[in-house]
Amino acid sequence: MKKSIREVVANNIKQYRKDTQMTQSELAERIGKTVEMVCQLENNVASTKLITLEQIADAFGIEPYRLLLDKEYPEYEKLSPQLTRLIAVLQKQPASVIESLLTLLDELKR
Repeated sequence: MKKSIREVVANNIKQYRKDTQMTQSELAERIGKTVEMVCQLENNVASTKLITLEQIADAFGIEPYRLLLDKEYPEYEKLSPQLTRLIAVLQKQPASVIESLLTLLDELKR
């Protein structure tokens, strides 16, 4: 079964945080959010804006697109240029457009 984008992002946030030996509290402080919010993101209970994903990526010292890549996908590294362009376009869109796209993608997977 394929994972939703939110599941991939949740898994990646948790994994990158552990890889960098950062606590949820430290990550929350670096991105200006609460520990509860970080916990909700990691557990796929909440979603967030792209600007927050950029802040999270910055805290980990990675490019933001890496939070969107399912590491179980065999060729995820080859997607990076296309995803970087896509993220640049999406950042200029209202949150409602992004939520609609995420909903559509989730429906297409079914």
